[in-house]
Amino acid sequence: MIPPIRSIYSSSSFKWWVYVTVATGTAITVAEQTASSIVIPKISEEFGADIATAQWMPITYMLIVCTLMMPAAKIVDYFGQRRVWIGGLYVLAFASLFIAFSQSFSMILVGKVIMALGASAVQANGIAMMASSFPEHERGKAMGLHMTAVGVGAVGGPLVGGIDSLFDWRAVFIFVGIFQLVANVIAMLVLTDKGRKKVEADLVESRKFDWRGVLLSMCFLIAFMLSVSLGNKLGWFSLFVLGGLGISIVILIIFIFEENKSSNPLLPLYLFRIKSFSLGSLARFLCFMAGSSVFFLLPFFLVSGVGMTTARAATYMLPSAVTIALFGPFSGRIADRIGNKLPSLIGMSCSTLAMYIFSTITLDSNPLIISVAAALSGTGLSIFMAPNTTSIMGEIDRAHYGVISAFMNLTRNSAHIVGIAIPTAVVVLVMSNLGYEADLSDPQKLIDLGLRTSYVLGMQRAFQMSLFFMVLAMVVTGLVPKTQIPSFNPDDKRYDR
Repeated sequence: MIPPIRSIYSSSSFKWWVYVTVATGTAITVAEQTASSIVIPKISEEFGADIATAQWMPITYMLIVCTLMMPAAKIVDYFGQRRVWIGGLYVLAFASLFIAFSQSFSMILVGKVIMALGASAVQANGIAMMASSFPEHERGKAMGLHMTAVGVGAVGGPLVGGIDSLFDWRAVFIFVGIFQLVANVIAMLVLTDKGRKKVEADLVESRKFDWRGVLLSMCFLIAFMLSVSLGNKLGWFSLFVLGGLGISIVILIIFIFEENKSSNPLLPLYLFRIKSFSLGSLARFLCFMAGSSVFFLLPFFLVSGVGMTTARAATYMLPSAVTIALFGPFSGRIADRIGNKLPSLIGMSCSTLAMYIFSTITLDSNPLIISVAAALSGTGLSIFMAPNTTSIMGEIDRAHYGVISAFMNLTRNSAHIVGIAIPTAVVVLVMSNLGYEADLSDPQKLIDLGLRTSYVLGMQRAFQMSLFFMVLAMVVTGLVPKTQIPSFNPDDKRYDR
């Protein structure tokens, strides 16, 4: 039973109620993303979409999220974390149910666009709400706990995705939509206006909206991400792709110029002069870019290549989610005690080893090897993320927590787009050179051993490329300065609830 609202906000346990709220919303959002990736092969089969077309399910979602992430952080300054968080969850629930009753692949993509609108509002808030509710000496613990929420969602994703085997892929999105409404009920009970003021204290210095920065950032992200995403369809050296990339560079230069002039920039560019922020963000981008190839391609390998059911495929991917949930809190607490450097490097080492294993699997490989690699991948990510987040936020003023929260999620989502588009291009290219189309939607075609073998070979090459970027991420992580561990000040009243 939830205590009366007044007792929540008058007690020292307020930070934990904020955590419950953020964790619930985060977990179900992550579960939806993971479950979606598992059922993509089934959706592709029903609507006759090849792999190059199927990639637009996650890419459409992440493209819109990336575009709206930074503006969403500023919108929070006007409407408050409570309203934006609750509104985002409502939109997510509607989108999930919309996808569940879609009658074409185009309708599914529309549903993904709607879902992205809600996700941008939720993701722009979560880390900021956690960081501003926990004292600085517990920041690592807070980020570790946030990783636990991510891990629980990731564990739930394969389990929810497995519903497809009992009912239909549509049941997955119905289930997710219902639980998103439950998460919203929790948020409405906990995040009252009184609580919102407490969470947002010291976060906003000015409410002047940087419209130029918003428009330029949106135009840059659309031009860049769309160009990268269409590379597989139009060709990487097509006029549209090369022109789009060129336009994005020009817009980026203009954006930097405008932000330097702005009195209240969308993204304070001086932050990139902080070594821990810039290098930590780069390591984060490279890590997620490399890992995204597994996120997207592995379900196709297990379902279309090996011939597993979605439920069985989900069980082999489950260890990744379990280890994220298990190790997240510990990595955060360790980072609070010894700093960010060593935990981050240990995490990256585990992720690199996992990627090496993925790059060696074949149709004849023991599926248990995939589970081992998945467990290593989840362990590495959980150990890396909390200290990495601590590094990025370590020297940042609390007034910028909202923007930085959005920027970190922007980094992750943009990395996902690049990390899906480029490895998919590698798979398509390898299969094409061997005389096969990258179409795994027709079950009759999958009888052809040559088709499946060519796909696995393409996947190996994609994972080998991802391995290179994971190694690079580890090198950059080694260059991130060790953070100063903040000491506890009992006289600091900023966090009293």
